[in-house]
Amino acid sequence: MFPSTPAPRLSHMWGTVRTVTSAILVSVPPDIDPRRRIEHLDQLWQRHGRVFWVLHSIWALGAGVVVLWLAHERYAFLPWVVGCLLVTWVSTLFFSRPTTAPADDAWSARFGRSLASYLTRVMYQHTLFFLLPFYAYSVMWRSWNVVFLIVLAVLAVLACLDLVFDRWIRESPVFGLVFFGSVAFGALNLLLPVGLEVRPDVATPIAAVVALITAAPLAGRGRARGRGPWLRVAGAGVALLVVAVGFPWLVPPVPLRLERVTFAKGLDRTTLEPTDVIAGEVASKSLRGELAVIATVFAPSNVPARVALDWYLDRTLVRSSREVEIVAHVGGFRFWDSLRPEAGTLAPGAYRVVLRTADHRVFGAAGVRIR
Repeated sequence: MFPSTPAPRLSHMWGTVRTVTSAILVSVPPDIDPRRRIEHLDQLWQRHGRVFWVLHSIWALGAGVVVLWLAHERYAFLPWVVGCLLVTWVSTLFFSRPTTAPADDAWSARFGRSLASYLTRVMYQHTLFFLLPFYAYSVMWRSWNVVFLIVLAVLAVLACLDLVFDRWIRESPVFGLVFFGSVAFGALNLLLPVGLEVRPDVATPIAAVVALITAAPLAGRGRARGRGPWLRVAGAGVALLVVAVGFPWLVPPVPLRLERVTFAKGLDRTTLEPTDVIAGEVASKSLRGELAVIATVFAPSNVPARVALDWYLDRTLVRSSREVEIVAHVGGFRFWDSLRPEAGTLAPGAYRVVLRTADHRVFGAAGVRIR
């Protein structure tokens, strides 16, 4: 009753793949003139190259998932990100420069540009997918810094869409500057605290400036003339700088991470050991007028930071702790505080603590309910 033939699109794609493979392996005799062989392969590429790039985009997304898995808690691979950025910068400059190759050398010019374009996309893909887990560790969900993580994820997927990404980065200096600047900023913002022990609130503006300086040469490529393109490029650069410096709370404070939070009815100030740990819900009369909290902050290496803790009652800020200079490390740094209302008893409601840096970048939260 129902036809057994495959769907037309899949059948057409599979037929095209078989045609290209057969043409390469069979239809070109081994004794043919090398120049004619190149011309024949060039014609095949011009005819079926789109199918190859579609299949490659699917493969690139799968490879990105593998990179996500490899990046899990593997901070030793971070120096490779520097190498990827350097290769990406050089290949982007080469790929985007105007070509002056003569007509007789058209195939070699296209091959060189295609190879540089492919190398650029691969470096972008691997760098972005590698950065995603580290930023996810420091993101506090339901906060504004989730936007930065989403932007990185969108850029990673976009770099896998060969046909779209190839055209945009070749034709738009603004896109090239913003894309490379965003990737470089994301990488440097992580590498500076981990590699050089720079405080996250200091590393972010430094990363923005360095990323903008390295991306600036990409603005001078191509055949653009007049002030218009340069004004758009300058606007894109200023936007990157304003976001990083003026709105730091949009950027997760990598590599800081909140490991765990413990609520208790009391706290030994000497040993920082909690007494009568609380989980879930507790009666107000059993608290003895105090609600203590201990937060453990983790970092892959010695990372200095200034952190504070905000208390909320039903989404209303009721207290901000002192800012403390800490050195987060693999063993974890314990940050403690307690809430003692003047009335002597804690009002019923949902209490929530939010851990943040001095520049108000949040990276963890936990809560308990008092009835």
